[in-house]
Amino acid sequence: MNVKPRVILTKNMELDRIMGGIPIPSVTLIEGENDTGKSLLAYHLAIGALSMGLTARYITTETTVKGLVTQMSELCDDVIHHFIMGRFSVTAIHTEKIRWDERVAKYYLAAILNFVKSPRGAADFTVIDSITYVAAHAEEKDILSFFSELMRYTYSSASVAIITIHPFAFSEELLVRIRSACDGHILLHKKILRGSEIVRTLEVAKMKGAPLPAEKVVFFKVRPRFGIKVIPVSQVRA
Repeated sequence: MNVKPRVILTKNMELDRIMGGIPIPSVTLIEGENDTGKSLLAYHLAIGALSMGLTARYITTETTVKGLVTQMSELCDDVIHHFIMGRFSVTAIHTEKIRWDERVAKYYLAAILNFVKSPRGAADFTVIDSITYVAAHAEEKDILSFFSELMRYTYSSASVAIITIHPFAFSEELLVRIRSACDGHILLHKKILRGSEIVRTLEVAKMKGAPLPAEKVVFFKVRPRFGIKVIPVSQVRA
């Protein structure tokens, strides 16, 4: 009988050293502005789950099924064989052209949650990337209910959920409550150095059951076929 691992590790040793793994079960929040690497980090974690023999589902509101599989294969690892074998599934939800109001947002949050919990949508590891468009128009009580129900489901099913968000869609008070509700919280930022060189930062603000890393904030760049490449502080030119 196969025994599930206790944590999700990526195939990137530098990331695993920094984060220490994503506990099973858990809900982890990945927070950052545009182009800070939220999806890329989610790719690494999904690939890690697949490499450990788990099933993974990626729910995207930002690209197509083909686009996501192509991006993952170009930036991190080839996931096409997992996709063909049915161990990796992608669901694309288009949100940009919808006429949003509180009622529609509530419906979308419920629909996403019901799909994740359904036999058709269930997986050992689920990414929801992202809920920004929905949450920007939802009532706070509906957003908090979504996270609460998702937390209950992951614990009852011994699964993992990763949710990416853009902080601008939430009030500061609501952000504090969401961060507190989640087992893990990872912050990403983008920094432009002299000469227009771009680096990104990753901070593990919280990870239940894992000690905080020795390095509070780490810098990284994006490398094709490798994905996230952590760089020493000494290489970052202020």
